Amino acid sequence: MGLADAQLAAPGLAAIAEGSLERLRKPLAGSAAISQQAPSRAGSHPVLTIFSLLLTSECGPVQGASRECRCLPGYEWNRDVCGQYAACGAFLLSPCSCLRWMAESPGYCQPLLPSTAGTASPTSAPQLIPAGDNLTISFSLGAGATEVTWYLLSPDGSSTRELHNGTQTMLVTNGSVAVLRVSSISADWAGEYICQYVCENSQLQLRQQVSILLGPEDIVQTLAQVSMNCSSSGGINLRCCIRNRGKAYRVSWIPGSRAPADLVGDTDPLCHFLPLETCPAQDTRYQCVFESEGLGAAQAVVTVSVIQAGDPFCPSNDSQGMWAATKAGQVAEILCPDNRAGTVQRSCSAGGVWGEVISKCTHRELLAGLYSAQLVLAGLGNPRSELARLTEWLRVETQPGRGSVSSAWDLLALVTTVDTISRIAGNAGLHLSSSTMATFLAVISQMLDFDPQALWAKAQADLPSMASTFLQSIENITRRPIPADGNFSFTLPNVELQGSVFDPDSLTDYSKTFHVQPLLQIHISQDVLEQLVQLGANVTVTSMALKTLGGLLPANYDPGLGSSSYVLGSLLLSSSIMSSNGSVSQAEIAITFGHRNATEDEAVAAFGEERPQCVFWDHGLFQGEGGWSSQGCQTSGTGTTTKCTCQHLTSFSILMSIHSITDSFWLDFLSQFGVCASILALILCLGIYYLVWRSVVRNKISYFRYMTLVNIVLSLLMANAWFLGSTWMTPSHENKLCVAATFFMHFFYLATFFWMLVQALMLFHHLVFVFHQLAKASVTPLVVTIGYLCPLIIAAAAVAVYYPKQGYIKTMACWLNGHNGAIYTFSVPVLVIVLLNVLILFVVVMKLMRPSVSEEPKGEDRKILLGILKAVLILTPIFGLTWGLGIITMTSKNSEVFYYMFTVLNAFQGVFILVFGCLMDKKVWDALLERIQKELTSGATTAQVSLTPAPV
Repeated sequence: MGLADAQLAAPGLAAIAEGSLERLRKPLAGSAAISQQAPSRAGSHPVLTIFSLLLTSECGPVQGASRECRCLPGYEWNRDVCGQYAACGAFLLSPCSCLRWMAESPGYCQPLLPSTAGTASPTSAPQLIPAGDNLTISFSLGAGATEVTWYLLSPDGSSTRELHNGTQTMLVTNGSVAVLRVSSISADWAGEYICQYVCENSQLQLRQQVSILLGPEDIVQTLAQVSMNCSSSGGINLRCCIRNRGKAYRVSWIPGSRAPADLVGDTDPLCHFLPLETCPAQDTRYQCVFESEGLGAAQAVVTVSVIQAGDPFCPSNDSQGMWAATKAGQVAEILCPDNRAGTVQRSCSAGGVWGEVISKCTHRELLAGLYSAQLVLAGLGNPRSELARLTEWLRVETQPGRGSVSSAWDLLALVTTVDTISRIAGNAGLHLSSSTMATFLAVISQMLDFDPQALWAKAQADLPSMASTFLQSIENITRRPIPADGNFSFTLPNVELQGSVFDPDSLTDYSKTFHVQPLLQIHISQDVLEQLVQLGANVTVTSMALKTLGGLLPANYDPGLGSSSYVLGSLLLSSSIMSSNGSVSQAEIAITFGHRNATEDEAVAAFGEERPQCVFWDHGLFQGEGGWSSQGCQTSGTGTTTKCTCQHLTSFSILMSIHSITDSFWLDFLSQFGVCASILALILCLGIYYLVWRSVVRNKISYFRYMTLVNIVLSLLMANAWFLGSTWMTPSHENKLCVAATFFMHFFYLATFFWMLVQALMLFHHLVFVFHQLAKASVTPLVVTIGYLCPLIIAAAAVAVYYPKQGYIKTMACWLNGHNGAIYTFSVPVLVIVLLNVLILFVVVMKLMRPSVSEEPKGEDRKILLGILKAVLILTPIFGLTWGLGIITMTSKNSEVFYYMFTVLNAFQGVFILVFGCLMDKKVWDALLERIQKELTSGATTAQVSLTPAPV
C-alpha cells in the first residue's frame, strides 16, 4: 500500500507520515500492518490500529511529467517492475534501486533476499597491484546467476564505468564463477571492481577494492637531462613532477634533499624543485623519489651535464623557445606551452652549434580524447555509448576555427583517435546509427580540409603509413551502418556516402551516381547480389566517394604496374557489402570514373600523354605504408571516362600513366649491365692513366687535359658505384642509406658534368687563345672549385629544400623526386652544360675546317675530314652530349626507341670514355705500349741473367 492510501485509511498514519516528511524533506512510500476494530458508536468510522510501520522508499518532487523514487537501504523493486521503468540517472550501476516513473506509480520496494548466493574469492581485502602487472578477480556467484556485468568505480567514487572484453580485459563466466582478467594494469584501473548479477529475481553485487602501486608512467613533465654552465653566475632549478592521484606525497632528491618534503595539492601534476646554486664537480645524476602511503614509491633521474671553462657548448638562445646553455653533444629539451603536452628538442653538435628545432607538442585536449578512446578499446567503458560520445567530441574538435589542430602531431593524434574508434566498433561488432554515422562523416570531411602541406605532409613524414591508416579506418566505420529499409545517403563537402539495403523480396541492381566532379558511378548486378542474399537475411551495400583523400595517399605503386610515371586521375571510391553473416570481400563490381582535367596536374600538362589504369589501394604493400595495385581489376573505356571491373571490394581509383614503357625488364637489364661494364672500364682507364702519367704529361696543356679526364673518370666511377648499390635499397625517406645514395649520386653525376664543362672550356681556350698560356698554380684551384664545389652546393641545397618536405626521393627508386621539382636541380645544370659543350664542339669543328680544301693539297682533304670525325667521336662521350637524348625522351610522345638509345649510350658511358678518351689517344697508346715493352724487356733480361750458368 502506498502513502496516499495509508493517509486516506488512517489519520494516525498521516500524522506519522507528516513527521517523516518533515524529517526527510521528501515524500515517502511504505507499507503498514493494520487491524480494524468495531465502531465505538453508531455512524462512526471504523477504528484502525497500526502496530507496525515500514518505510521502503523515498520519492523526489515531480519534474515535468516524471518523478524519481529511490529504494531505502535493504530494499529494491521487483525485477519485473524494474524492467518496465527507466533507471534514475545517478543510479545506472543499480537500476533496480531507483526508478523514474511517469503517471502510474511503480508501487513500493521489496526487501532484498539474504545475500547467501555469492562469496568473493579472493577475500574482500583491498588488493595492491604493481603497475604493469596483471590483475585477476574471481567471484563465486552461486547456482542460477544470470546477467553478469562488471563495473569499475573510480577511487574517489565520482564515476562508474562498465567493463567489457577489450585489448586488455577478458571477462569469463563459467557456470557459477565469474572471472575478470586485466593485463598490464595502470593507475587508470584502480578503484572498486563490482560484479553485478541477478539471482532468484534479485540483483546482487560483489565488490573488490584494487589499488595500483606508483610506477614510471606516474612521472610526468620531467626532463631527463639539463646542462649547467659553471662560468655563469646564476644557478638552475631541477624539476620533477608526478601525476596527482589525490593523495599526499613525500618527495626527496638524492643527492640534494636533507629531509623529505610534503607534496599535496589539487593541481595535476604535482611538481617539486631542487635549486642548484653551485656547479657540481662533474656530470651528476640526481634521483627524484616520490612516496605515498599505500602506493609505494616512484622515481626519476635527472642528469646534470656540467659545462666547465673551455668546454664547447651551445650558448643560450631564444629561437622558437628559451634555450639554456647546453653542453656539446647533448640534446636540449623544453616543455611545451601550458595547453600542449610533450617536449621541444634541439641538438647541440660536438662543435657547439645549435641544430634544428624539433617540436613534439600535442594539444592536451586531443591527447585526453585519444587516451579516453584507448581505454575504451582496452575494455574500460561501454562501447556503444562511448563511441557516440567520442565521435561527437571529434566533430567539435575538428571544426574550422577551433584551434586545437595546429601541428602535425595534433593531426597524428586525431588520425590515431579515428583509427581507435574504428577498432572499438569492429571489436564490439557495433553498427552505427544514422546520427552517429553523420557525425563521423562530418569529422572526416573536416579533417580533409586541413592544410595538405603544413599538416598532412609533415605528419606523414613522421608516420608514412598515416594516410593509409586513415583510409582503412574510414572504410571500417562506414561499412557498419545500422541496417535500414531502402536507400540512404549522406553528403558533405569532402565526402559523399550512398547505400542500399536488400533482402530476397527487394532485389534489384545496385546502381549509384554521385553528385561530384568528375563523374563517378558504381554498379553491382542483381545476379551478384542474389548470391550474397542467400548467405543471410539481408545485404547492406555502402559506397563512399572521397574527394581529396586520394591526393594525400603516398605515391606508392606495386611493382606489377611497371616503371611508368603515374598521377592520380580520378576521385577515390570505397565500397563495402555487409550481410547478416558478416562482411563480404569478394564480389564483381563495375565503376565508371571520369578523368580529372589534364591541366590540373603539372606532370600531365608537361608530358601530354595519358594511359588509364584501374587500381585499388592495398594496405599491406610497402611494409604497411600501402600502395596502388591493379590485381583483380580490368580496365576499359575511351575518351574522358574509364570503366573498372574488379573482383574484390576496397578503395578504387584510376592512375594515369605518362610515357609507359612496355618492356621495362630489358631497360633495367641493359641499364645495370651497362653500368657494371662502365665501372670495370673506368677502373681500367684509371689504371692506364696511372701507368702512362709521366710519359703523357709533359707540359701545361697535357696536364690540364689529363687532369680533367682523370676527374671525369673518378666522378663517373663513384656515381655508378652508388647507382648500382641503390638498386638493392628500399626507396624511403626513412631509409637513411637510400637518402645518402641519392645525395652522392646527385653530387657525383653533377661533378662528372661539371668536369666535362671544364674539359670543354680548356679545349676552347687552347684553340681560341693560342698564345695565352694558363698558369697551373692559379688555374688548378679554379677548375677544382668548378668541378666539385659547384655540384656540392647544388646537391646540398636539394637536400635542404626537399628532404624536410618528404619530396626528395622517388617512391620507386633511390633518386631525385620528379613530381615536385627536386629532379630539376639535376636536369637543369646538366642540360645547360650539354648546350655549352655543343657550342664548344661546334667551335672545335670550325677550327679544324679553317684550312680550306681549296688551299690544301687534295690529299689533305681526307686527313681533315677524318680529324673532324675523330674529334666528334672522342669529344661526344667526354662532353656528355649523349644526354641530349634525355630531352627527346622527356618531350616525345612516342619515345621508346629514344629510351633505349638513351639507356644504352649513358649506361655504357664509361666504356666509351675508355675507348675514345684513352685507347684511341695516340699519346696514351704509345706510352702504354712503350711501358709494356719495357716491362717485357726488363723481365726477359732478368730471366736471361738468372739462366746464365755460373763459371766453373
